Amino acid sequence: GQAQIALVAVDPRSGDILAYIGGRSYGQSQFNRPVNARRQPGSVFKPFVYLAAFEAAAADGRTDVTPATLVNDEQSTFAFDEEGWTPRNYEDEYDGIITLRRALAQSRNVATVRAAELAGFERVAGLWKRFGSSMAPKPYPSIALGVFEATPMEIAAAYTVFAGGGEVHPLRAIARLESGGDELPLGAAAPARIARADTTFLVTSMLRSVINEGTAASARGMGFSHDAAGKTGTTNDLRDAWFVGFTPELLTVVWVGFDDNQPVTLSGSQAALPIWTRFMMAALAGRPNASFTAPSGV
Repeated sequence: GQAQIALVAVDPRSGDILAYIGGRSYGQSQFNRPVNARRQPGSVFKPFVYLAAFEAAAADGRTDVTPATLVNDEQSTFAFDEEGWTPRNYEDEYDGIITLRRALAQSRNVATVRAAELAGFERVAGLWKRFGSSMAPKPYPSIALGVFEATPMEIAAAYTVFAGGGEVHPLRAIARLESGGDELPLGAAAPARIARADTTFLVTSMLRSVINEGTAASARGMGFSHDAAGKTGTTNDLRDAWFVGFTPELLTVVWVGFDDNQPVTLSGSQAALPIWTRFMMAALAGRPNASFTAPSGV
């Protein structure tokens, strides 16, 4: 069969939904995947692990947890509730001692669990809960690898925290309402402060490395030249392929998979990233190349 797709593009500065694709063909299926498809986010959740680590360090007054912090990326067993869990890196590639920046750029699983240990699994789960997701993940080591469920819309809304400097902008599909020529109030939800501006910028800087030299570098090979940050995502058995990427003015989420959860047999960089790249190149054609601005103190 043919894999399905969900795409949501938003203005991260306002939460306005600018483009929205619910599936391959509405004539074949009316299932609204961005809102109703609950899928494992996999590695697109990893940026929130690093955000939790930076937030925890800032709250504790520590200055030794940065994108340059070193962790050990070797196959390890993590104990929790008297049980052992041994995650593996994609294609069993391990880097040994590695910076957090490289760990995220190359989407290393073991190093990301180490970052979750720095934050504390409770803090990682608590941070995600603040985004208002309808499903709160358990504070187990596997949370670091996105082993829970979320919708593409929830992922899009959560990622606005990075372009928004720590503020999440609720997504909206309606710009205004009019009745008899008079504009009616929408009662739109206000942005919510979730994290610090400096910690979110550190993660955004790391996500730029994903596109410039990491798992999403093929976007540059396809001709995408705007300054951007993003993250590939692939779940167990290649069942879900994700890419989430953004510039300061446009954020787009792409998911590719089968409704019956059969393996799509492609990674996020193979299935979702080319779609994201072609869409972003068309959407940003003729637009100035805006850069991410560092807040004070970074």
